Parts: sequence; structure tokens; C-alpha cells
Amino acid sequence: MDINKEKILVTGINDMVGLHLLSRLKSLGATVTGIGDLHGDIGSLTYLENEIKRLSPKLIFHVPGNRYGIATHMNSPGDVYYESTIIFSHLLEAARKAETEKVVNVLSNCVYPDSVKIPHKEIDIWNGLPEKTLIPHGMARRMSIIHGNAYRSQYNIKTISVVLASVYGPNDNFEPSSSQVMASMINRFVNAKDSNLEQVICWGTGRPTREFIHVRDAVMGLIYAGIHYDSQKPLNIGSANELSIKSITEIISKITKYQGKIIWNTKKPDGRERVCLDCTRMKKVLPIWKQLTLEEGILDTINWLRNSLLI
Repeated sequence: MDINKEKILVTGINDMVGLHLLSRLKSLGATVTGIGDLHGDIGSLTYLENEIKRLSPKLIFHVPGNRYGIATHMNSPGDVYYESTIIFSHLLEAARKAETEKVVNVLSNCVYPDSVKIPHKEIDIWNGLPEKTLIPHGMARRMSIIHGNAYRSQYNIKTISVVLASVYGPNDNFEPSSSQVMASMINRFVNAKDSNLEQVICWGTGRPTREFIHVRDAVMGLIYAGIHYDSQKPLNIGSANELSIKSITEIISKITKYQGKIIWNTKKPDGRERVCLDCTRMKKVLPIWKQLTLEEGILDTINWLRNSLLI
């Protein structure tokens, strides 16, 4: 697929991934339109359907407009499941009616079972339930894989499911009550350094491991998948760099030049013990691109956050 010659729709442009994807596609010369978050107003699904009908895009990147933090997963599991299910269902049916050729369904690593071996291989998605706090969201997003493959089979829509590692970077959600782990830690250390705080309190033990990918690299992976990948098998896109939360806090502390104490609140949940994607398939089917190191990506994000605080 030549993205310069096709009309493209990106959903979730209020989210960091959708926003950066929209910007990158425009810089490549694509004819692209963006739609923002639908989670806050499910009634706006009619707007989504009408826009797809009006635009008749040949390619849709479906980026969920709300990347839930652990607090939301724990406190609003019903909302999480309902919104995740109904939005994709409406989008895919509207895409069918508009004769869209391809849909890139963007998933998070929460679709993986809690008990499978690390790194997570795509074939392992169905081998057990997600971590208990992630079951509603993880299972809803798994169902989107089935839904997409069913429409591929019956209506010949080239729906692909792409699983991203944990994404971070500029324009992330830094709101303390809803941010995800990387944004939350960066915000805490930047605030602690700039406010001369004596200590930073982090959740859990710091022992769990995570894999992160900078939003710039996540977007490149999604674009390459939109151009080059066409299979009902899910595709992991990540950095394959697994580090403990404790190690990541030390990197952030060093980059922010914070010299106070780091306190671990072990009464708070750790979440999953390990998370890291197997990117073997990605390296086989997509062009290779040079990704930012974690240190480069964290520095870029800290600089963006500090600049945004000056506005």
C-alpha cells in the first residue's frame, strides 16, 4: 500500500500515539484525517460512523483514545470493557460499509496472559487470562482480534492487529490520577527536582520488569505495519529491552539530576511481574529502523514536559 496515494483515517488523536501518528503521516505527504477520543461520549459513535462514511478512507489506524492507568482498571472495569468493545465494533462495521481496504487495530500488551513465558510471543495471546486487574480490558481487546479476523474472512477487509509495548514520550498523559507507569515516574521526578522535594514515593517494590518504546518508534512501526503487513496473526512491535521498574527510576533520577530519597510504597500493587514482547516476527516482516535508546527517549520526554510546564 502506498500511503501517499490513499485517504487515511486515524482515531484517538487526543492520545499521544494517535497524535504523533497523525503528525508523522502528514509529514510523509499522506491525505489523513484524525478523530479524537470517543470514550467520554459513547453517543459520538454516530459521528465516527458518519465520518467514516463521508471520508471513505482506504486505510484506518484505530488507536484507542484512552490508555488506562492501573487506577482506572481497578475502579472502573465495567466502563473499560464496554467502551473497548463497542467502539471497535462500530468502527469496523462503518469501515465495511465504506469499503475500507485495511484497518490497523492497535492493541496494548495487556492482551497477554499473566502466566506465559517471557518474552511474549504472539501465539501465546490465547494461553490464559490476563493479569487480574487487566482482564476486562485485555479480554475486550482480544475480542477485537477475533472480530477483525471475522470481517477479514467474510468481507475481505485487511484487518491487522498490532500489539505495542508500553509507549511513552512527548504528549503522554502526565495526570497523576490516571497516568501510566513511565509518565507517572517522569512527572514525579521532574516535580521533585524542580520543587526541591526530599523524597519521591514510587508504587510497589520496584522489582517488576517492563519494556518501553518511545512514541516516535511506535508510530514508525505502525506505519510500516500499515504498508507491509497483511495477516490475521497479531504482530508485536516493541524495543525488546526489558528493565526493572527500579532500574528505570534510577535512570530517570539520574537524567533529572534528582538527589533525594526514593521510597517504595509496598502497600501499592506491583501489577504484572514481567512484561516484554518477542519482536522476532516484527524484524522479519517490517523494515528495520533505528530506535531511540531508553535514555534518549526519557531525556526527550523530560525536555518536552519541562517545556510544556513553561507555557
